[in-house]
Amino acid sequence: MLDQITKALIRSQMDYRELIPIFGDLFRFHYVHNSGAAFGLFNGSGSRYYFIAISLISVAVILYLILSGRYIFKGSRIAFGLVLGGALGNLVDRIWISEVVDFIDMGIGHHRWPTYNIADIGVTLGVLYLAAVFITTEVESTKDEPASADALDDPALGPERNNE
Repeated sequence: MLDQITKALIRSQMDYRELIPIFGDLFRFHYVHNSGAAFGLFNGSGSRYYFIAISLISVAVILYLILSGRYIFKGSRIAFGLVLGGALGNLVDRIWISEVVDFIDMGIGHHRWPTYNIADIGVTLGVLYLAAVFITTEVESTKDEPASADALDDPALGPERNNE
């Protein structure tokens, strides 16, 4: 909701392509549209329907991960919520106005980070947290443990485990 509120404020208070310095050249609002992925990646290189489909698939995967209960750990619901909220925020723009509204512009001189929005911040923070947890969390090995009868019939364990 915060993403859509900030975008509505930008659309109502700024002209398209208008630039408003907030902290000089370092941080400014720059109202632009993005037809590509987050942070302007692949801008102008794909169909809006392609990015809508990718967003819908992302939302479905995130909902599956949340509802499956397989990836529950400290902060996981917040991280998944950030990614889901960001994906939905940009999806609403793609469906409603065909492009995503971006307005946060940071950098020094001609060295600028791609313009982004609150949804992009949510996705980025959520993915970074999830990646950090998955990288730093030790995965329990079941290699030396005897398999239960239920596990032997589980196709998700793969052919190596099912043939034990």
